[in-house]
Amino acid sequence: MLKGNKGEWSEIYALLKVLSDKNLFAGDSDLKKIESLIFPIIKILRDESNGTYEYSYESDLVLVKGGDEEFRIPVSKFQDKAVLLLSKLKENTSAAFSIPGIENFINSFNCF
Repeated sequence: MLKGNKGEWSEIYALLKVLSDKNLFAGDSDLKKIESLIFPIIKILRDESNGTYEYSYESDLVLVKGGDEEFRIPVSKFQDKAVLLLSKLKENTSAAFSIPGIENFINSFNCF
């Protein structure tokens, strides 16, 4: 079972959230969102010890490529899992903890 602290789970949350939003908003010097300055996400590349993973879009699907494998996952699943993970991050007070629903999801496309 995958265990991580809030910082480690937050890295996974950031990936899920960015993929589900398909955009990044710029922020000002006070960290307030600038609604008029939007950066569309075209592709995310992640280098891991076991290879490089590429995340891109095809309509409402996230395409995940790593090694010889390719997965097509609805963006809505990334949205649902990002919401779930954020709520678990907010409610958990342990030093290290597991979140089976998130672990199963990221394992389904060999994320880690």
